[in-house]
Amino acid sequence: MLGIGLSLQPQATGQVPVPLPPGFNWNSAAHPVSITRSAAGFRSETAPRDLVDPAIWTGAALHVDGVAGDDANSGLGATDGDFSAAKRTIWAAFVAGNATNAPYRVIVKPGMFEESAFTRNGNDEPSQPVAVIGWGGDVMYRTGPWSVAWTDAGGTFSAGISAVKRAFRTDVRNPRGLYSELTEVADPATCATTPDSWCDDGGIVHVNIGGTPGAGDVALIRSFHGARFLTHADDLYLENIHCQGGITGALHCDGPADRNVVAVNCSFRYSAPSNPASPLDAARVRRTNGLAAFFDCDASFGAKDGWSFHEDGHAGLHVLLERCTGSDNGAFGATSVNALSTHDAIRMIALGGTFGWSRVGTEVHCIQTTESFLAGCRAVARDIDGTSVAYKCSNPSFMWLLDAVADADGAAANHAIEANAGTVFTRGFQALSGGIETSSGGSVSPF
Repeated sequence: MLGIGLSLQPQATGQVPVPLPPGFNWNSAAHPVSITRSAAGFRSETAPRDLVDPAIWTGAALHVDGVAGDDANSGLGATDGDFSAAKRTIWAAFVAGNATNAPYRVIVKPGMFEESAFTRNGNDEPSQPVAVIGWGGDVMYRTGPWSVAWTDAGGTFSAGISAVKRAFRTDVRNPRGLYSELTEVADPATCATTPDSWCDDGGIVHVNIGGTPGAGDVALIRSFHGARFLTHADDLYLENIHCQGGITGALHCDGPADRNVVAVNCSFRYSAPSNPASPLDAARVRRTNGLAAFFDCDASFGAKDGWSFHEDGHAGLHVLLERCTGSDNGAFGATSVNALSTHDAIRMIALGGTFGWSRVGTEVHCIQTTESFLAGCRAVARDIDGTSVAYKCSNPSFMWLLDAVADADGAAANHAIEANAGTVFTRGFQALSGGIETSSGGSVSPF
């Protein structure tokens, strides 16, 4: 085990303030945080709902019931949680909320939504500050069907479903508790002889899982947009929203905007691009001047990265991740895959997250002129391209690792930390496996 620097001593009781590292240029005036540490770990002492436009919480409340609702209804209730006049789709609530020309919230009864029920395949997005909230439970959205009627095709089971891009077994989970992906093969004959495989035969999907699939045993991810917000430019708040699939990502916030994006208890998984040659991320926030804050959220099985943050010419993005996770990212031959990546001049704080098991790349990668402070995080690298890297700091970027853990193993070269022209500072760092690699003037030292 490799240790670098000195660890802060764990506290048996109470919370101990944790200052930001010297030299870390977080904009505390615009985005104040008060980080503490206790026996439960690091936290920012942030109230997520306070991070978005307060008019959201007093504006109109549009209700959605995916079973008993009707898009012809007003969506309005006497109080929050009154679904008596609920709409049926989330996108219809966006249309009604936009018509108020004021901030609003969409209150969704827990349940399952599919295909284009979220933004009508990207055609109906919010145009005002908005919150989308699963009311007292989880809202599950998939860009494909939740139930499939399978027909015995002799060696495979088939269903007439078009535009399928990825397929997963929901009845068999991997060690992270996620669906197990089926291998795509060329044709039904190959599928019949290949366990845990699938193929698309001209709009007829065939699967081979070694037996008769139940109606909900295979998740077919189709070529629809997920939670796509390409034109929305105001504050966005998500709570208890779980998105599966999406050709531009399960969550994609892309329009140039001065706003905050906040999510609580959400997951963004199994993204599937329309063109496999252009794989995109599970959760992607770009061109945002403001705070992207995620609490207890997961971004996994992205076709490329899990969490991906870019300024791309619209400067000012700050990122706060608290108890977030990301794993099993990378598909379709994607390279340079990361569980978590920051680009441009982004500032990031990550507290208590776990990231790992990406296909080809680095688990936590800070690039260009980013500055990132990670406290209590864990990165597990098990790469297939010959090099496993847990934490990587490239170009003239800066990374501070406080009580972080690295586990880089299983490849010809294993790096707990790689500083490729970047500067890494550590305190209480533990390398369960893997060494320290510096190149192009990069450095690793205590702070």
